[in-house]
Amino acid sequence: MRRKVTALTLVCLFAFAGTSYAAGHIALRSPAFANGQPIPAAYTCTGKDISPPLSWSGVPRGSRSLRLAMIDRTANFTHWKVSGIDPGDGDVAAGAVPQGGRQRKNSFGKVGYGGPCPPKGDSPHRYAFTITALDKGGKVLDRGSLTGTFARR
Repeated sequence: MRRKVTALTLVCLFAFAGTSYAAGHIALRSPAFANGQPIPAAYTCTGKDISPPLSWSGVPRGSRSLRLAMIDRTANFTHWKVSGIDPGDGDVAAGAVPQGGRQRKNSFGKVGYGGPCPPKGDSPHRYAFTITALDKGGKVLDRGSLTGTFARR
C-alpha cells in the first residue's frame, strides 16, 4: 500500500508541475520608490499628481490581458484602475497609460489616476499597485504588487 500512495503522490506532483497560477510571480517595480518605501511627492496630490513610472516582468504564458490597480489599503480607496493592458513584460512612463490600457473610474469618481492624498496628520497610508494577468476567459493567472507609503504633514 505504501508504494501505491507514493506512486500516486508522484503522479499528482508531476501533473500539477506545469500549472502556471501561483500568485505573486509577476515582478512589479518602480524606479521612483522601492517596495515599502515612501512614494515621492511628485506622484501625489501635493506634487504633480501623476502616476509613477512602473515596470513589470514575469507575466505567464497564456496571458491575454493585464489589469493594473492602485488602492489605498489603509482607507480601502481606489486611486487608479487600468484594464486591457497588452500582455507581456513591459513598462509605463510617469504620467502615462500602459500600452493598450483603458483607464476606469476611480473612487474620486473620475477616470484616470488620482494620487495619494490622505488626510493631513494621518499616519502614512499604504498604497498597493497590483498588476494582474488574465487569460482569454478572464481567469486570473498571476499577479504581482508593489506597495508604497505616503502621509501629508
